[in-house]
Amino acid sequence: MDGVDSCYNIPMIDAVIFDCFGVLFGGSVEILTAQCPPENRNELADIFAQSDYGYITHDEFITEASRLLGYSTDHFRRVLSQAHVRNDTLFAVIRRLRQRYPMLKIGLLSNVGGDTINKLFTNEDLALFDARVLSYEEHIAKPNPEAFSLVAERLGIPVGRCIMIDDRAENCDGAEVAGMSAILYTTVANLKRDLQPYGVNVE
Repeated sequence: MDGVDSCYNIPMIDAVIFDCFGVLFGGSVEILTAQCPPENRNELADIFAQSDYGYITHDEFITEASRLLGYSTDHFRRVLSQAHVRNDTLFAVIRRLRQRYPMLKIGLLSNVGGDTINKLFTNEDLALFDARVLSYEEHIAKPNPEAFSLVAERLGIPVGRCIMIDDRAENCDGAEVAGMSAILYTTVANLKRDLQPYGVNVE
């Protein structure tokens, strides 16, 4: 097939699903928690959860989290922007997956508040994904196994033929409870290595 490598193995999986924060983009939870006064950290965690589940808007999240950290909203937005560094190398890997394995489905599953995805991803980025499940839209967040089952359903792939790429062990555990394989993300190089036993080679 033109534009596609002719010598690749048939994957043992039918879908690869990516987390957003800590994988495709840098995460902000740990950074903001470290900057938050200890007496406010439980409330900050609750604000993050309310945002992820879609119970508050993005602007409400900014206002409340800024208050807890003692920041102006402008400064808080700058901290978020600095934390959410794009993983260009991993986006290149996804494009490679698209080229090399055209039948492989690509999904996005993220605990995320409203409007954040559209601020981070270009239209070209979003076109890489066959299905997206965002916690604020569904009111379901990882590591709830239902989140993983839902993205598999949206992709049209049996959950046992999917693999989740996530930087949090508890989310990988949730995927496995749902019947999905999982890889704990650390670096792009390690991900390439960890995908090979599943018949996926992006070197």
